Amino acid sequence: MPRIPGAGIGVVTATRDALRKGIRAASVTASSNVLSSTSLSANVESPSPSFADSIDPATVVPDGDLARIARAMGCAVEDLIAYPNLHDPSEVSMPYITAKSLTIPAYRRTPFLDWRVKMPPATLKSRKSKLAYRHPIGLDQAFREALGVLEADRQQKYDNVLKMHDRIDAILQHYNVSTIDDIPDHKSRGDAYLASVEIEKGRINAEINNPEIIHQFNSGNFDMKFPVHRFLARQKWEKNDRLLLMDRLESMKVMPDTLPTFYPRVDLKIRFPGTMAHWIDPGRIMSTGVTAQAPEFSIQIFEDKAKLYTIVIVDPDTPDVENDSYKTTLHYILADVKISGNEPLVDKSMARELVPYLPPHPEKNSGFHRYAVWAFEQPGGERLAVQQRKGKGPIDVDRLLERERFDIRLFRSAHGLRAVGAHFWRNGYDSKTEGVREKFGLGPGSVYTHKRFQHYEDYRG
Repeated sequence: MPRIPGAGIGVVTATRDALRKGIRAASVTASSNVLSSTSLSANVESPSPSFADSIDPATVVPDGDLARIARAMGCAVEDLIAYPNLHDPSEVSMPYITAKSLTIPAYRRTPFLDWRVKMPPATLKSRKSKLAYRHPIGLDQAFREALGVLEADRQQKYDNVLKMHDRIDAILQHYNVSTIDDIPDHKSRGDAYLASVEIEKGRINAEINNPEIIHQFNSGNFDMKFPVHRFLARQKWEKNDRLLLMDRLESMKVMPDTLPTFYPRVDLKIRFPGTMAHWIDPGRIMSTGVTAQAPEFSIQIFEDKAKLYTIVIVDPDTPDVENDSYKTTLHYILADVKISGNEPLVDKSMARELVPYLPPHPEKNSGFHRYAVWAFEQPGGERLAVQQRKGKGPIDVDRLLERERFDIRLFRSAHGLRAVGAHFWRNGYDSKTEGVREKFGLGPGSVYTHKRFQHYEDYRG
């Protein structure tokens, strides 16, 4: 941001803190001039040597002002009503606080404390320091000037976004196709893809410094339809929840006991109905009575396109007495789960249950079992075809969905799935386990004991 003339360090710092507080959004009618409604230049630079010189982007039918603004911002016209916009800088002044808003008791107030006091920086925590703070001279003018700089930068970036849109439209009209993938010329198709990437970046950069955007996002009032909200949500997830997830997956050896290491691309969350109706942290120890019902899932993606996913739950800690080792048990497969960025909750009624949910029922003295939940992205957005194999060589189809000794790596490779999200919880034998076995007809459980050898010859058999 350019330096504001006549503004010292204190003014700039206070202005920054005020911007972080945010400004109340104006109506679309009052702020519809945020983007230039003038037509773009008719001469668009040719994206490739193979592109015909006679193509004129001005032949594209121009949209209305609101439709063009919505196109630049990557949303529908009706979504603009609730979208936060900057006020006219000339009509903005600093927010105020009063003694009442600081919860000062009435008997301790004085006429001075009842006066309106300009909002202090957010870094001041105590009520006394907030009331004692005085803004530097000229802060209101610096505040309005800062908003004007943000508004000019925002408009310029949205104009660039519209130019990229017109370039893509010109290429599509030249080749008489509707999507970028259908463009026959390789060079022109690559240029159109680059333009689409620049559009997404431009939308994010145009709003990333909007104080109302930051204020609403920090308040939890945001919409994943907008690119800047998706960017901020992904950034927050990568700095917090994803780090915790990877730490738990690696420290508790979920990777590589189920699948090798991977790069999480979606925020997968789980919760159980009933008393535990809140999202749980990875690796939490749960009661078998709570996990008797199938969990609910949330898959938060950070893209604007809807995709199909497959959810798999496995237990890699089932004792294998015959081989003196462990085997993997399949507990659940839910395929064809359609998820969009604005609707992360999984609707099981719209998905396909390939394998019903098997409640966890650990054996006594078998320790804690890890129940790993994996989210796979289905290739090409197509429905999962279990009877087909993506790859070479024959395969036993019945083995793919067999609960005992389930091979999750074989299941993944057979269908060309890509792991994009993971989660897990833990169960051990507790007072509810026998009741779960009886309720779901799982039969009596085994009791494991540790065999002690008195001599080395006993161990050798």
